Amino acid sequence: MLPKRPEGRLRYLDEPEIGKLLAACRESRNRYLAPVVTLALHTGMRKGEILGLEWERVDLSTARLTLVQTKSGKPRGVPIGRAVYDALIALEPDPERRRGRVFPRGNDRRGSQIRTAFELALKRAGIAGCRFHDLRHTAASHLVMRGASLQDVKEVLGHADLRMTLRYAHLSPAHLRGAVERLEGLGSGTMPAVESAEPAPVGTQTGT
Repeated sequence: MLPKRPEGRLRYLDEPEIGKLLAACRESRNRYLAPVVTLALHTGMRKGEILGLEWERVDLSTARLTLVQTKSGKPRGVPIGRAVYDALIALEPDPERRRGRVFPRGNDRRGSQIRTAFELALKRAGIAGCRFHDLRHTAASHLVMRGASLQDVKEVLGHADLRMTLRYAHLSPAHLRGAVERLEGLGSGTMPAVESAEPAPVGTQTGT
């Protein structure tokens, strides 16, 4: 029996919103905004984890990040897909210069600068009621809708308890309708045709 899902605010972006947000981020004067948002959407990492990421913890040869500064205080590995890989390469094409923070502090206002740029991008994209942390919700929700198990999502997000993962595992109404449509013909002795194509993982398509 699954544990009861905790109550709380749940907001995630659908695919059209994701596309609009990424386009707005690419237009931002803050050169770090688009890669920061790309990491959040494609890994489910928290903003603090992203801003604290160091190049020494980025292994592009194995497509894996190692997070040291985490909410739990325990290091964890995070696999990355093509979108994050490309964003990191574009951020610093020269391997010899990949040292220190991926997103240099510059000054103590780094976090607030990202927040301001993110809010402007949301306004430009016409997206309301979204916080940066909702990108984590978005990554988890789309992972589930594309076939990932709750255990997979738990490992990616770094949750110690499955109950926390359930907060992020809600599905879109359209996805749920698709699931219910599989019951069509129940009792009639017929089965609806179901496509056997594997769901695409988050991180392999632009705008997901």
